[in-house]
Parts: sequence; structure tokens; C-alpha cells
Amino acid sequence: MAIDQSGTTGTPDADEDEPEDIVMSVRDARVSFDMARGQAWVLNDVDLDVRRNEILAVVGESGSGKSMFASALLDAVEDPGRLAGDVTYYPDEAAGESQTIGSFDEGLDDSVDVLDLDPDELQAFRWEKVSMVFQGAMNSFNPTMKIKAHFHETIQAHNAVLEERMDHVRKLFDALYIDFDRVMTSYPHELSGGIKQRTLIALALVLEPEVLVMDEPTAALDLLMQRSIISMLRNLRDEFDLTIVFITHDLPLVGGLADRIAVMYAFEFVEVGATRDLMKNAAHPYTRSLLRSVPSITSDVDEMEPIEGARPDPVNIPTGCSFHPRCPVADDRCEIEDPDLAAVEDDLQAACFYTDQAREQIDYTLEDESTGDDR
Repeated sequence: MAIDQSGTTGTPDADEDEPEDIVMSVRDARVSFDMARGQAWVLNDVDLDVRRNEILAVVGESGSGKSMFASALLDAVEDPGRLAGDVTYYPDEAAGESQTIGSFDEGLDDSVDVLDLDPDELQAFRWEKVSMVFQGAMNSFNPTMKIKAHFHETIQAHNAVLEERMDHVRKLFDALYIDFDRVMTSYPHELSGGIKQRTLIALALVLEPEVLVMDEPTAALDLLMQRSIISMLRNLRDEFDLTIVFITHDLPLVGGLADRIAVMYAFEFVEVGATRDLMKNAAHPYTRSLLRSVPSITSDVDEMEPIEGARPDPVNIPTGCSFHPRCPVADDRCEIEDPDLAAVEDDLQAACFYTDQAREQIDYTLEDESTGDDR
């Protein structure tokens, strides 16, 4: 399902999103698994551009396809899953040869077909150009190794200059408010959950990738630590010229962080837009229902309404609009036709035939950190 910047359906034209403004482009990406009861689709022909130096939040219920999209960006879908489509990385031409830090030697003037990389190129690409902090990654440290050894091992595996990279790590630790000397000489079990998560972020950035993909990075942290991580990420983006793709099920959490939000339902994107526009006046009934289910200190508990029904079975995705069995504004057309993402406002697209009706019938109140307003 394509995002059309001009307001018509279809794939964005190159003239509408210049390549230098895009760091990664995904087209017709699909992931399937063969199961005893049939083929399961966990990513369903999705299209999305990731803009350079933005913070993009990918949001949806558990099982909506968010993590599969994140894995697709790095061609990291595990067997027996099958990934098809196109994933393209566009190097930052303005950075020139100085961007080459490790062993990845693709021409910096050319786009990179991520799904066409050989295993050695892919391993280098995943750390040096696009890096990822996986869900539950706080448990991925080797408990028998001190933190310093994890950094040294990664740097040496990519043939980077150890002293130069460790100087960069000091800057990362300063930005993440980590005590370099104490943490480097510690074992993982000696660190709190918040410090381990921040250290993992630094490890992911040790080779200065352009893109950092984060899969539910705050899910295992308490609310105070979540807010602490969120506040640091924008500073990291600005200081180190990062692009961040932030995967989460918590839409309000990223209201004060993300530049854009992409909402997933049933393994595809149903709404994409600027954070302020989407949070203040979402257009898709699923997005509005998500926001309506969020607790608020200014609204009555009775106004909170969970989304009725169950999320789709990946083996048996509904025909037409996949949200129609749970949608309060759906009609017979929605059961047959599958709407494309189309422009609702300048920087807001939704895959729905009845966005006006959704806005009229599904109201919500949200304390939105990105706007300071209630809706």
C-alpha cells in the first residue's frame, strides 16, 4: 500500500521526494511464513520512505507487523520467514568518504539494494550504515564479559580504529549521561536496566551509522526511565546527525519525540503523517480508536473505550479494508475494496474511505506533549 505525497494513490514519484531527502526507501515489502494451516502474512506489501535526520515512530498493537518492518529494514527476518520486495539505502553524499568508518565498501555515490547484499556485506551494513537495538536486547550482553569487551569486540570485527572509536564512545556516553569509567569496567549484571539500555544504544552507534532502528526500546523500563530515554534520543539525533526509527505500541509515548508517525494495522500502514497533525486530529478510525483508549487525567474513566474485537489472523486477513470488522464507520464497500493511503492534509495520509465520518464519530481527549493541546 503506497504513500502518495501528492494526494493520489500509488508510489511516490522521485520528483516529490528527492533522493537526498530520503535515507531508506521500502517498496512492496512483504514477509510470509508457511504454517500448517496456511500461509501467514506478517508484512503485507508495505511502502514507506524514511527521511534523513527524522525521528519516525512506527506504532500499532502487538502483532501488527511493527517488528517485522524493523527487521525488513536490515534484511534481518529470521528463517523460516521470507522477505520480498525492495529495501534501498541512500548514502549521505554530503558526508563523502569520511562516512566510511568500518569495512562496508559500497560506493557512497550509489544507492544500496539491501536485499541484494552478500552475507559479509550485510553484516557490515547492519552496524556501519543501519544499526538496530532489538526488543528485549538488554539481555543480549554476554554475562561473562565486561562492557568494554563488548565494544572492543564490535570495533575490531569491523576493522575500525579502536582508539578513534572509543573516543567516539566517550562522546556517546556523555550524551547518554553514562559514567564511562564505571560502566566500561562493569559486568552487565552490575548495571541497572536503564543504564544497560543506554549502553546498548551507544554500542549500536559505535560505528556511526546513519540510521538507528529501535524496537520497543523502553518496554521493559519504568515510566520515569522511559521518559529519560525519550528525552535523550532527540539530543542524540541532533548531536550525531542520526535518523531514528522508533518502534512502539505506545502512541502517546512518542508524541513529544517523533517528527512523523506511521500507524500499522494488520501488517500494513493505515495512517502516516506529521506528529502534530496526527495526534491532534487523526484521520483513520483505527488511529482515533487507539487514541480514544489512552488514559487521561482530564477525562472521565467512562470515556476510555477499548477497541472492540480481535486483531486479524495473519493466515486469514479480512478482505477489503482489514479494519472493517472492528470499525464503527465501515459499510459494504469497506468489506470489498481495500483503500490506498491518500492525502488527507498536506502531511497526513490515511487508508480510509470515510475519514470525515471517522472524525465526527470517534472523538478522543489527549494530553499531547507535542502540541500541549487537548483534542
